[in-house]
Amino acid sequence: MRKIVPTLVLFCLNLQLFSQAITIDPEVRMLALGDSYTIGQSVGLSERWPHQFVAQLRLKGVMADDPDYIATTGWTTKNLLQGIETKLNPDKDYNLVSILIGVNNQYQGIAISSYEPDLKEITERALAIVNNDVSRVFMLSIPDYAYTPFGGGSPTISQEIDAYNAINKKVAAFYKISYTDITGISRQGLINSQLVANDGLHPSGVQYSEWVLKLLPKLKISQTVPVIEIESIPTKQTAGLRVYPNPASSQVRICSEGELKILRIRDVHGKPIREIENPPSLFELDLSGYIPGMYILEGISEDGRELTRLVLH
Repeated sequence: MRKIVPTLVLFCLNLQLFSQAITIDPEVRMLALGDSYTIGQSVGLSERWPHQFVAQLRLKGVMADDPDYIATTGWTTKNLLQGIETKLNPDKDYNLVSILIGVNNQYQGIAISSYEPDLKEITERALAIVNNDVSRVFMLSIPDYAYTPFGGGSPTISQEIDAYNAINKKVAAFYKISYTDITGISRQGLINSQLVANDGLHPSGVQYSEWVLKLLPKLKISQTVPVIEIESIPTKQTAGLRVYPNPASSQVRICSEGELKILRIRDVHGKPIREIENPPSLFELDLSGYIPGMYILEGISEDGRELTRLVLH
């Protein structure tokens, strides 16, 4: 029994750490701290994991700004600390901060003994940004680039990444912030080429989307955006209303299987802001003048109406 108890305690601590909630306000202003994995080296802006994360928030009805970044390819923990010192906007009221840093410490052969004190200072600065609310800072593990064509399956790289991740997990537990292990996803890179970007080293947008899916169950949305009035309308989904891409930046293509009498665009509160009579079954819609956020498309036909959400970023 004496051998079992410590194991159970460690298991409970890990469970608590991994299940720590991330508080999401109805309006989110996110700051992402890190390196190339944060800014999505070799992928488009919308494919970065913080941008995909914010897009998912918008799908849930949260009014979220595009994330701000203090992150640069090649940055170590020391570089990030300097970046926070010089680049943090003191006038921006952030209410969510992410941390992912450390791979360049390993890659550049910096003594691992410096990682924990640096990471603690980064975490403390992140907490200061959100008034020391531990539910508004979250950390991700370091992905394993051994499982890329560049890394070539090196066991040494994996062992060193594991050592760094043991430290960042420990730091997250010390400050009681949410910790998400995405390293296992990255270790599918040599058997699933879709998870690796074209540069053969960094994660692809597909892999970043898998990271975001691991984060979503931890979200605690503090207040539901009031779209209940619209969603409570009885609908007959006969029009087959589809919109793509979704999320979108400006131009969207709208397709309906049935004949629509009216296509109505509503804001997140349900207020109608545009109405199109007798739209064709397939057409493009320019939304470049709309502010980023979530909208509701309402298609009305003779048989009923259908609702679908559209996110602009």
